[in-house]
Amino acid sequence: MRLRAIATFDVSTGGGVGHGLATWFGAALAGPLRGRLEQEQQGTAFFSASTRATERSPRQEYQPLATGWEAMRQELLHEPETAHVLYMREHLGKPLVHVRSSTIRVRRPNAEAQLLFGADCGSLDDVAFCAGAVEFLVAALDTVNPAFAWLGADAPASEETNLDWVLGRRVRDSVREARKLLRGYSWTTVCPEELSVRLGGPGALAATGAFHRVVPLSAGGVILQATETVAAYTDEAVRGVFEVLHSVLPPGVLQFDPAHPELRYFPEDASRFRG
Repeated sequence: MRLRAIATFDVSTGGGVGHGLATWFGAALAGPLRGRLEQEQQGTAFFSASTRATERSPRQEYQPLATGWEAMRQELLHEPETAHVLYMREHLGKPLVHVRSSTIRVRRPNAEAQLLFGADCGSLDDVAFCAGAVEFLVAALDTVNPAFAWLGADAPASEETNLDWVLGRRVRDSVREARKLLRGYSWTTVCPEELSVRLGGPGALAATGAFHRVVPLSAGGVILQATETVAAYTDEAVRGVFEVLHSVLPPGVLQFDPAHPELRYFPEDASRFRG
């Protein structure tokens, strides 16, 4: 299993969707990809970086990324339809880290951003690696107040969350309702400010004891890290997260998806636990 971060940006995102995208990619370069740009200049690492303003637009390449990043950042601020940064050990090799964003399935003006950590980035029981991954999330989202975000190793690399899959929700519907109902939850979950307030705020969430770490975001919202490492995110920890978040989770009967047995969730209709 590989660790993956996803975030949803919408019209209520602090600074706008473009700001959210630029901050996400910038935090990836400053965090998980720190030092790789120097390796690119030395010829020991390679990047493929591109954006596409619309589906019919030509792809804009940024190579080398070490000198092209500022141009790419400016394009991200204009909310391109897709964007990618892939880091490889050798030219056209297997990507070890993949940062991407897309508006296609979540529908404009919304955008989805992802960061897929390569197998060589660290193990799921490595305390330092897990802490660094959460710090990436803090850096990427502190000024943003996203509609949703999570960090985990329990979902396929798509726009769907665990609850999208098992509730049969369309991505564009869960994105549209993201500030009313939490799109999903995982080892680390980010609630937008609207849902954080309904849950009592960072202090109340920390007081539940269900989370290893609770980080309020300066632009609003809160990061909830369930356990110290991803490997420690046991079924008991999953239940603890569900019990705290159930009041803001979408209702419905959950159906096991045999195509995605890796999905982690507490198998109960959240509406049954509401007063």
